[in-house]
Amino acid sequence: MIGSDGWIYKEVEFVKNPVKPNTKDLKDKGTIYPSGNTTFARIKPDILAEANKKLFVPYFNVEFISGQTIKSYSTFKPSMVNTPLNQILYGSPGTGKTYHTITKAVEIITGQIIDSYKDLVNIFNQNLHKQIEFITFHQNYSYEDFIQGLRPDTDNGKELSFEKKDGVFKRIADRALRNLKASKNPLNNKKSFDLVFDELIQPLNDGEVKEVEIKMKKTSYYITDVGDKSIEFRKNIGDSEHTLSINTLRRMYESGESDIITGGLKHYYRPILEILLEKGKSNLTKVELQNYVIVIDEINRANISRVFGELITLIEEDKRSEGEIPLSIILPSGDSFIVPSNLYIIGTMNTADKSIALLDIALRRRFEFVPYYPNHLTEGVNDGFLLEKINAEIQKRKGYDFTIGHAYFMGDNYSLEKTINNKVIPLLLEYFMNDEREIISILKASDIEVEGWPLKMKK
Repeated sequence: MIGSDGWIYKEVEFVKNPVKPNTKDLKDKGTIYPSGNTTFARIKPDILAEANKKLFVPYFNVEFISGQTIKSYSTFKPSMVNTPLNQILYGSPGTGKTYHTITKAVEIITGQIIDSYKDLVNIFNQNLHKQIEFITFHQNYSYEDFIQGLRPDTDNGKELSFEKKDGVFKRIADRALRNLKASKNPLNNKKSFDLVFDELIQPLNDGEVKEVEIKMKKTSYYITDVGDKSIEFRKNIGDSEHTLSINTLRRMYESGESDIITGGLKHYYRPILEILLEKGKSNLTKVELQNYVIVIDEINRANISRVFGELITLIEEDKRSEGEIPLSIILPSGDSFIVPSNLYIIGTMNTADKSIALLDIALRRRFEFVPYYPNHLTEGVNDGFLLEKINAEIQKRKGYDFTIGHAYFMGDNYSLEKTINNKVIPLLLEYFMNDEREIISILKASDIEVEGWPLKMKK
């Protein structure tokens, strides 16, 4: 088309947003990517396979097929990535378990394998507290920290009260479920009530704010809590709590009529309805299904039964939201809760702390276990054959779970003397209960001479 100002216009059809926006490494791919002064690149049938491999699949999660409709990789299937919903990476210290949680988490949320670890870390950090959560369990970690609990509210200047606070697992599960529901909505000119309502109350649910302000013509009121059926709010003046029906609000939103309800509360429904209708204006783009990941480092350091509670059943694949027998529960607060099928759980477990055999049986049945043990041939390992000798001696005395990880023998500033003195000997002292003679025997059999106390490698 040629416009009145003489410019040439081309009609285009929007297909998909990129999942990997940084395209600087495609600068030299002029045949499949616009370059120089061009804004369009024509993909001919003979280079379509190359374009799919280098551009469309890794950057857009979509594949074009000549003469057919596109094949999208965003349709929900729990097996869309080759990884289980629940898995634990286990092994001795320093074997790369935490390192690989970053790799696996990014592969799950992007649906692709990324070679550059720097890019992996960048994507991981960009999605932290969005599609990814990372936590470390410890002995005092509780159900209230993980799922939901009551916290004392000391900021209101009144007598001590308690407020509901969602834990890290419930927060990411709610985000995943909102995305899953929104992705099912057909493309229309108004977003679903559930989606816009969740957008409104998300800061409250995530603990970012204690109240959500709803502005009226001359004053405001404040949403203080949201249950399954009602919204609790307080007026600008006065301490008493009032409620609005979520179902009534839903009917008003879906019908666009604000006269469904009469009486005094009508004046409180209208302002929130106007906010929801404004949020509901669609830009005619379909919400794409996304995967979410929670990484639990040192999962075996907490009391699993106490932390997971009833969640130990809900995380099973067939009990999740899209499973064969979806199961929801009512939390002590009265909130309904279900684990969405697009949420993946990755744990790490240090076998020097606890053997798999000692783990809670219910946990063992619901997770797949992926072993990570020392490999002296790993790229970047220094003095690998010395590491192999040390581990051979440890295996004879304590077994594989107490071997030394290859990560201790890696790094740009690697020094054998510092590694033995500051990492290996302290670990051996811990494993062998400060038995000096046993440690000297292990190192001597590995061709390492030590002296003095504290034990140090001879120079």
